[in-house]
Amino acid sequence: MKLTIGRICRGRGIVYIHTRLSTNGPVHSVHFSAQSESGSSLPVEAYALPSDSVHSELSYVLATPMLATKRIVLTVEGFDEEGVKIDTSRRSISRLATKWLSRINYRLNYEAASHIRDIDIYTYSQQIHIKPLACSKVTKRGQLLVKGVICTPRSAGNLSLSLIGSDGSDCAWFKPYLLPGEDVMYEGVPRTEVPFTARIPDDGNGYCLVASGDENVRSGFMSLYKGGETPLFQQHAPYFFSAAQPQHWQGQINDRERRFALANPEDYHVDGGPLISLVVPLYHTPPTVLREMIDSVVGQLYRCWELVLVNSTPDDQDMKDVLSDYQDDRIAVITLDKNLGISGNTNVGIDACHGDYIGFLDHDDTLDKLALFRYAQRIVEDSTIDALYSDEDFVTKDGVHINPHFKSDFNIDLLRAHNYITHFVVVRSSLVRSTRLRSEYDGAQDYDFLLRLAEKTNNIVHVPEVLYHWHMVEGSTAGNPASKPAAAVAGLNALNEHLMRCGLPGRAEYTEYPFVYHTSYDVVDEPFVSIIIPNKDSREVLERCIESIVRKTVYRNFEILVVENNSKTDEIFEYYSDVQQRYHMVRVITWDAEFNYSKINNFGAREARGEYLLLLNNDTEVIEPHWLDSMIAFCQRGDVGVVGAKLLYPDDTVQHAGVAMLYCIDLGQMGGPVHMFCDLDRDELGYQNRAILSQDVSIVTGACLLTKRAVFEAVGGLTEKYSVAYNDVDYCLKVRREGYLVVFDADALLYHYESFSRGKDVTGPSAYRFATEQGMLRQDWPACFIEPDPYYGKYFR
Repeated sequence: MKLTIGRICRGRGIVYIHTRLSTNGPVHSVHFSAQSESGSSLPVEAYALPSDSVHSELSYVLATPMLATKRIVLTVEGFDEEGVKIDTSRRSISRLATKWLSRINYRLNYEAASHIRDIDIYTYSQQIHIKPLACSKVTKRGQLLVKGVICTPRSAGNLSLSLIGSDGSDCAWFKPYLLPGEDVMYEGVPRTEVPFTARIPDDGNGYCLVASGDENVRSGFMSLYKGGETPLFQQHAPYFFSAAQPQHWQGQINDRERRFALANPEDYHVDGGPLISLVVPLYHTPPTVLREMIDSVVGQLYRCWELVLVNSTPDDQDMKDVLSDYQDDRIAVITLDKNLGISGNTNVGIDACHGDYIGFLDHDDTLDKLALFRYAQRIVEDSTIDALYSDEDFVTKDGVHINPHFKSDFNIDLLRAHNYITHFVVVRSSLVRSTRLRSEYDGAQDYDFLLRLAEKTNNIVHVPEVLYHWHMVEGSTAGNPASKPAAAVAGLNALNEHLMRCGLPGRAEYTEYPFVYHTSYDVVDEPFVSIIIPNKDSREVLERCIESIVRKTVYRNFEILVVENNSKTDEIFEYYSDVQQRYHMVRVITWDAEFNYSKINNFGAREARGEYLLLLNNDTEVIEPHWLDSMIAFCQRGDVGVVGAKLLYPDDTVQHAGVAMLYCIDLGQMGGPVHMFCDLDRDELGYQNRAILSQDVSIVTGACLLTKRAVFEAVGGLTEKYSVAYNDVDYCLKVRREGYLVVFDADALLYHYESFSRGKDVTGPSAYRFATEQGMLRQDWPACFIEPDPYYGKYFR
């Protein structure tokens, strides 16, 4: 028996080796194995191909993961009908050879190489597949997080998920998280999908996940051959802003610059447009940087502006030389005798402004050519606007644009966590003069200004376009947020003073992240809360939920109202009797009709005694003891109507961190509500830290939703035509329509035992009901489908 190695190609971290096996006589079966040069076993699977020779040759494609061993030693054993080994053949190939032969084969005959590549993916009979759904890095824990499903033949038994290192060795410490399997059909073939979560060290080494079953099925591989740099972490990263990906953003900036390079300012005249004054305090500004900043203002397509430059370093001759080059009547230079600090210098500039609106620009940053035009447009459209701000990005010292920050519309709770607004702020001049900057908050003077401004007006408009470029110069906050510890202290003081002025019983504290604060509120007068839990059978699930509430919750002034709906088992009714005897705060009432989530909760609300109503799924479990008082403290505020919790899958990844409406770029799309930051690790920051910060959002899930009874009754409770889906979406939108905020409380932590594997069914009665209810949502709230979500914007897609 002779084993011959033919064509080789690589893809997705797998090496595919086309082999031929010549035999001297009849062979009933063969078995392939692989080892490293040191004798460590390597995973390998064989796929028989139709023979392409008139000779007695057998043809196979072997699939084995790309690892860091120097060689792959292939062994084939031949067996007769009795299972007795009759022959053996062995061949060896270096990993380096597989790399270069793969490149050569793709060049010489791409079609032939592609024919053997991914044979494991296209094979379903007796084949296990690993399908990644989300791949992300867990920075805080130094881990790579992989979530997905293992898809197996239903006949496969003894399913396991193991991890091997780059040398092929078994990682015995690896403990994957597996959920019970769910039966599915794939092109008429019965399969089983098993959701999994794998946490792998992010140590720069390669690893491979191996899903195995009985001997009669082939294993599935998922090779992380480059660790966290494996392409899977780009392909399956849980992005919500695809434009923010590094490989995309600079190209968009280049396109924009070309689009407006030859624009005529006459085309950007705004009838009745305001005079916008820009104040820039200068302090030893490098000449090149200073010139770029001034040029970005002079180059504005909107021409009705003035630029007030406040020079606090008159002895800097290089700066004076640059300033003398500009002979534009719209540019005023004020030279100070001494440096008054950032706030004092800016206030001098404010006093010199003549504009209807005053904007703040840092001396080392630049504006997009359309910045003032976009602002002038909005002001003319709505003369009541008091302040505007835009999206922004960062520019490296090499001139590369990175990390675009696509901001929320005005979001008071996010502002109470950090200064998410930053730049480019333009404010009605009368408000600027009455507010001014305070020197005692230098370093965080802009944050203090914005907090005080928010106390005077909420007519603060977000212009959702990157119009400001924040340059990452040495020593700046953009380059290193931790470089100014005194500024963090000033920011905390400004925030706590703001809470006091607003009469809010709360406090702000430092977090481990620079310039990010944790704001919490006190509960006033301990209001009574009714926790409404619909239930049908499911004793174990309900018991886990109730026990976690009773045993872990610090806040005690509540009742638990279980709404029984069409249970069949004696077990659950025995539990109802038992739990009401053990816990005085538990009541069971009966909804004796068909299942309708909205009707059930409305019935529960009518029977409830609480001033606050908490809608809660029975498949939840309390994690954080202060979850309820944290939610109540938010909901007690007069401006808040709904509060939602942060829900985790039991694998400690995010299931819910607020809901946003994905709008339709064209009307042929579905759009609709999307859970934010799904599948990220519970402690991962998410985009612009928003996965860990309490903030205002459009919607929160009804799986854990707190609301004032008065608000619930004022909007008519849950809309009962939404019997299963979207009742929580509709409710939050109704509450927001009445002028209340919906808050995502990042401190209220619960587990939600909901499978992350498959999403909504696409066939059957449930699919029809789901589609019908989304149709109703589109009819009731069309603007939410055709306009960007106010808290995540037009780039959210």
